[in-house]
Order: sequence, then structure tokens, then C-alpha cells
Amino acid sequence: MKTFFPLFLILFLLGCGGNQPATPSPDTAGSPPPAESGEGAVETPAKAGHPILGSYVGLFEAKTYNANQNISWSNKITVFLDSITGDQLFGHSVVAGNARPFIGTLRKQGDQFVAEGSEPGDDQYDGRFAMTIDAGGKTINGTWRANKKLGVSERQYSLTRRSFRYDPNLELPEETGWADLYNSYDEKTGKAEFLTADVTKYNASTRLLKKEEVENMYKSDLEVIRNTIYARHGYSFKNRRMRYIFDGYVDWYMPVSVDIRDQLTAVEKQNVELLKRYEQHAARYYDEFGR
Repeated sequence: MKTFFPLFLILFLLGCGGNQPATPSPDTAGSPPPAESGEGAVETPAKAGHPILGSYVGLFEAKTYNANQNISWSNKITVFLDSITGDQLFGHSVVAGNARPFIGTLRKQGDQFVAEGSEPGDDQYDGRFAMTIDAGGKTINGTWRANKKLGVSERQYSLTRRSFRYDPNLELPEETGWADLYNSYDEKTGKAEFLTADVTKYNASTRLLKKEEVENMYKSDLEVIRNTIYARHGYSFKNRRMRYIFDGYVDWYMPVSVDIRDQLTAVEKQNVELLKRYEQHAARYYDEFGR
């Protein structure tokens, strides 16, 4: 009996302990139960790592247009493929001072992806994209059709993948120094407005300019130097004169935003004010004949 009672007591205590709830392990403590299919289930996350997601830049060229209207033949566009959820593609485009989202369908077709996307429709320049994207995410080719009757009802594009990065050291190419400005040719006088070599002299993003450096410049040179600050930040120009220069002559230019005011550096802000001040009083343009 001396050994029976302790053994009985031990068995009794063990039996009571088996009814206590188990202590949760560190791996499972506080974890919610897995969602059931149907109502309340967690939505499949966007495919953030999909190889086609990213930004693509190139020319947005007129394909179907009214030849009697003063159209913009070609503008540089950046198309962003932002996310994919199921078979839906979400993206946005930036072109000619306008940033617009689009939503559409995406499907695999051979070694390519085919997508169709529509802009919201609440802007007069909204339309529908049709695009083919190579599976490696290097190029996009396609068309865009306007929802409403415009001077250009259809555009085509061939875009190359490129990431944007602000670089204050980017310079205008030398050939910018003899570029003519958009729609400046006068048939009666035979004169046109041209930039000069002065436009490539100074980088207004890297140092403060002195008034002695800019006070005798032509108005157009000053205007382009100032707008080069904005171009380095990826500003999308509404002004056709500036689009004509940066879309046509500046390979590094990539439109990514319609408002870059809060991104300007202290040096850039001071130079913008200086350049604007002298633009108001500068000689209007440099004339040349027969070009």
C-alpha cells in the first residue's frame, strides 16, 4: 500500500493535466485561421514580380488623322504597366502633359502577351490601347484609338523598356544648338526662330547661374535652359514648342510626371527665377534664312 498511493496520485494528476489547453507554439500563436473559399477569402495578390511590369518609352505617332487640322504628329509617351491581378492589367500613360490610367485584359499568346486597356473616358483625349508585349518585358508595340472625334483619331507606338532616374548632370546634345522652334517659320519673310549654341553652355541643375552669363541670351535659349531643368525630372510638357525640342532632340528625355514642382532642388528653383526674369526682357529670337 505504501507504493500504491503515490502511483495512484501520479496517474490522477496526469489525467487532469491532459484536459488543459495546449500552449500555442511561436509559429502558430495569434495566426488567423486559413480563409475559406468564397465570401471573406483573401484576394489573390497582384503579380508584383511579373516580368512585363515596368515603364516603356517611345514615340506616339499619328496613324489616322485629319490632314486639315494642325495636329501634333509625334509625341514622346511613357506607358507604365503597374500591376496584374488575375487576367486584369492596370497601368497608366504620360504624354503631352497628360497622365491617364487604364484598365484592361491580359492574355498570353504564344511567346507574347496581348493586352487591351481603356482609359476612364472623362477626359476629351481618352481612348483605348491595344498592345503586344514580348514575354521578356523588353518592348511594347500597338495602337491607341480616341473615344471622341479628334484631329488624330488613331496613334501607333513602338516602346522600349526604360526606368526613370533623375540625373542633374544630363546635358542637351550639341545639335540642339541649331534646332528650329516649332511652327516658327514665316512664309512671308522666310524667317524662322532658331536656338543658338548658347543653349548648351550651362547646366542649370548643377550650379547657380550668374546674371552676367544669361543677361545677353536670346529668349528661346533661356526658355529651353529653364525647361531642361524640368525635363531632367521627367516633366511632361503641354507646350508644343518644348515638346518639339525634347521629344525630337533629347534622347535621354522621358516624360513621367505632370507636376514636378516639389522635386526641384534649391539650386534649380533659384535658377528658374533668374531665367524667367531675363526671358521677359530678352530679344525674341535668332533669325536665319533658307533653313
